[in-house]
Amino acid sequence: MTTKISIIISTIVIGLLSQTVYAESTYDEKLQFAGSLEETLGHFWAIEKNLDENNAQLALVHATHPISELYDLMKPELKEHDSDFDIIVQETLMDLGKKTGSDVTRDDAQMAIDDAKKIIEQARLIVIGDELSSDVSFQLDLIKGLLTTSKAEYEEAVANGEVLEMAEFQDGSAFVWKSEEIFNKIRTDLPEHEAEEIEEFYEELWNTYEQKADPTHSGVFVDGIIHEVNEILGEEGEEGELLEYVENIEELLTQVKTEYENGNSDLALSLSTKAYLDNFEYLETPLKDAGQEELVEELETMMREELREMIKNGASSSEVNSKVDTILEEMKIVEATVPEFGTVVMVVLFVAIIGIIAVTKKTRLATIPRM
Repeated sequence: MTTKISIIISTIVIGLLSQTVYAESTYDEKLQFAGSLEETLGHFWAIEKNLDENNAQLALVHATHPISELYDLMKPELKEHDSDFDIIVQETLMDLGKKTGSDVTRDDAQMAIDDAKKIIEQARLIVIGDELSSDVSFQLDLIKGLLTTSKAEYEEAVANGEVLEMAEFQDGSAFVWKSEEIFNKIRTDLPEHEAEEIEEFYEELWNTYEQKADPTHSGVFVDGIIHEVNEILGEEGEEGELLEYVENIEELLTQVKTEYENGNSDLALSLSTKAYLDNFEYLETPLKDAGQEELVEELETMMREELREMIKNGASSSEVNSKVDTILEEMKIVEATVPEFGTVVMVVLFVAIIGIIAVTKKTRLATIPRM
């Protein structure tokens, strides 16, 4: 069953069912609460890292962020579910700075952090519950939220290859770390292909943190992970005309040749990454639906792996140009296939609608009393 058929059927089923496992408003509220919990745990991780590096000042910054920035977001849900426990959470977060400060030993600070982690996990069970907390889709939504926040923090922290705001830079890395931890927990429950790509994108994303890369470059890998998550969730949208993606790829790869020849290998790598993550990723599913699975695999290998590895390893300009030209030739097939995408979607939709009509008629006939 194709992704588009799955999306259509899911939409129809949701529309026909009179009840869902989780009411939408309740789901959103719990997702926001859980996101605040995960960010809090990310700050705990940052405290530990800074204490290990004897940076008490930055450790204090992260110790105070949960109470100053996140607690107010959590308080309404905590009070609604358990007002007594709300007080415990508040006091725990308020005291964390003192209990992890420079005047306490590293071991005592770790005990305070570990105790705070247990409180956060209790809050998760009280407000969200074990069932929803363990739901794979819920955890994927948490990953998306954490990465979106990390992207904003990184954009605020880095410019011209330098960290201008260390606290925000560490916030971004903490939220990336926490999102990856969630991903690793559910890794085996995810489709193999998407999971492999997410793993690779995380590796690339961490490289951008190490290099203090331009936020636009770092953001490409955040968007890439979120895109893969959306594919798993069945939330992939067209997000623009498909032909525009084809044109973007051709333009970006042409720029790759020019920049690499001029010695700008970092920019060439960034452009090649954008060609794949920001554009080709959105063509993969429509191409597969149009019967071009082999073409997708070939282009994916050339764009995601071979071209980028050549640039990283300092291949000659002629080799890079040759690889780009090969990809551009294959893109001509994609361009010729694009007009067929709309037809494929309409056929799938037509078949689904006919099926629903048939089921509805049978249901109505079954309920008509015999004379």
